[in-house]
Amino acid sequence: MITIKDIAKLSDVSIGTVDRVIHKRGFVSSDTKKKVEWAIKELKYTPNIYARQLKLSKKYKLGVLMPELHQDAYYWQEAAIGICKAGKELEAHKIKIKFFHFDRYSEDSFYIKCSQVLKENLDGLLIAPILSNPSKELTCRIPEKIPYIFFDSDLPHTKRLTFIGQDPYKSGMLAGRLMKMLIDDNGDIAVIRVLPEDYHINLRTEGFQRYFADHTYMNNIQVYNWHENEDLSDINALIEEIVNINSNLQGIFVTNALTYLVASYIKSKNLEKKIKIIGYDLVKENVAYLKNSVIDILISQSPITQGYQGIQLLYRKLVLNHDIDDRIMMPIDIVMKENIEYFQIDIDK
Repeated sequence: MITIKDIAKLSDVSIGTVDRVIHKRGFVSSDTKKKVEWAIKELKYTPNIYARQLKLSKKYKLGVLMPELHQDAYYWQEAAIGICKAGKELEAHKIKIKFFHFDRYSEDSFYIKCSQVLKENLDGLLIAPILSNPSKELTCRIPEKIPYIFFDSDLPHTKRLTFIGQDPYKSGMLAGRLMKMLIDDNGDIAVIRVLPEDYHINLRTEGFQRYFADHTYMNNIQVYNWHENEDLSDINALIEEIVNINSNLQGIFVTNALTYLVASYIKSKNLEKKIKIIGYDLVKENVAYLKNSVIDILISQSPITQGYQGIQLLYRKLVLNHDIDDRIMMPIDIVMKENIEYFQIDIDK
């Protein structure tokens, strides 16, 4: 049977583009449309109208398992905006979304929400598997008939439908290269690996270290662990220790959205020499320190787009029976003071 994937391959476009042409929604250039229409004709593709109508008449309930929205400096609120936007667009197709928020610092909270998820008779799941081991346990309990998608972080060796997010290893390597452009050949660098430990945080750290290992630089790189649910006095004490121990400290790399905590402490000390800071995510506090030149570079991973695409892809799989790519990779956006205005999104809207 000819599928949309076959059409996409023949016309050399994405599955999403073929979907837009077939269902006449969204913008597609005239040249691309002609290529897709040619491939449809060449392959003699005909949709199964009867099966589609049956699916379109059914109501679908999609679950979203993700951290509480205020955590990670409201990073998760941005993902929720994208999820709600997709849900609004799909209301006419009888798609209903239900959120299950867990405390990302509590495995007990995660397990409680998992129990609720498994009792809900859901048709599909969008999951942020940032608690790696509990998330793996959950995947073993999800019924085979329920497709699930990971966003923000991936877990290998699971039966997920797809992963939507950034390549953490490559983003870490990119952060390493950017840091090297900002500091001297012999400058000390501190990496603050934010816990609780998870798959993508570790890969960011490894990628950063790998960039320097692959080159003959003389920089001294030390990795420091900080547990995110500790109070501010702990992170301040850690940064003070880092500054005191590393006499030639020139750069700090923070592995998640809490970069602003480091920036706040560094700014308060009025150090004689500027310490370069690179971190993640366009949360409001980070953006403020970026604009004030305390943070030098932020790496954005498009959480709104991740959330939006996660729901859209579940819809395409469940309702339209489309083939879904194994990985949907987000761009590794480099955001600086000079271009922040082109990335900012008001999360209060």
